[in-house]
Amino acid sequence: MTKFVGRRGGVAIARETTRGTAGSTLFWLPYAKLSFDDKTVTVRETQALGKIADGDSVYVTSRFGEGDVDTQVYDKALGVLLCSVLGAVPSTSGSNPYTHTFTLSQTNQPVSLTVFYQDPDYTKAFANSVVDSWKVKVSQNAIVDHTFAFKSKDSANWSTLTPNYTSLGSKYLHQQLRVKLATTVGGIAAAATLDLKDLELTVNKNAMYDNVLGTVQPLDILSQQLSVTGSFSLNKESDTYRQLMTAGTYQAMEIKLDGGANSTLTLQFPRVSFTNWEQDRGLDSIVSQKIQFTANYDAANALDIISTATLINTQATY
Repeated sequence: MTKFVGRRGGVAIARETTRGTAGSTLFWLPYAKLSFDDKTVTVRETQALGKIADGDSVYVTSRFGEGDVDTQVYDKALGVLLCSVLGAVPSTSGSNPYTHTFTLSQTNQPVSLTVFYQDPDYTKAFANSVVDSWKVKVSQNAIVDHTFAFKSKDSANWSTLTPNYTSLGSKYLHQQLRVKLATTVGGIAAAATLDLKDLELTVNKNAMYDNVLGTVQPLDILSQQLSVTGSFSLNKESDTYRQLMTAGTYQAMEIKLDGGANSTLTLQFPRVSFTNWEQDRGLDSIVSQKIQFTANYDAANALDIISTATLINTQATY
């Protein structure tokens, strides 16, 4: 075994065409933090054996993979990850740049991925990986980053891979964020862009292990209910956001990362509610405000909780 620093590790993802079978088209992800790894559940033998010891054996009853990958947003790899977040492969149109239109799938068996991890000691493949949550953070003077939490079957040894970081696609910077609110989705195009200080967005898939008797591995990884929450901050120049909270007023919201004609991510939420509005009234700073939001299904207009999810980039297919 070799002593090495963590930055010598590598992570890649691939969409599985057959569930549980490692995919072959790899997207490498430079990462800032990594906690994704093999995990176990154990049961301890605690019967009395005529001694004061509390047991004599431990048995592994479940093996699986779980953890987070923190990375900056690369638009090509993002498409693969969104397949698992939104549950299905997108429809693609256009010709370089390509427009990938995702439709939120109502299945509880979303597209599965293979997550590969490699370092100087070994290469592992975590098949049947499913996104448990996706968290996006946009801060001032920063590259947009996001965190993916995965759940998977336990790892298998894999042949050594050749990392390729030459075609990652575009990254997004804080100045490329565009957030709009309107009464309806139809009014978003004409709405003004908000002057935000920061933004956080979380899509939670509530993934679960489908455990059964007779095997130490989960039969599958399934998603359950989907929730979308977030928050943003801005200067307090009006009473609008306090009133949105106190009146229980819904708004349509659009979050866009606009990297130009060849790289754009657009998410629309047709029915957003607002809670936990608060002010920051520091004596020597401009008064600001922060508000939390939750996306909802728009039953009146039959619009999904995420009604639009479009990724434009130079990747031809997923």
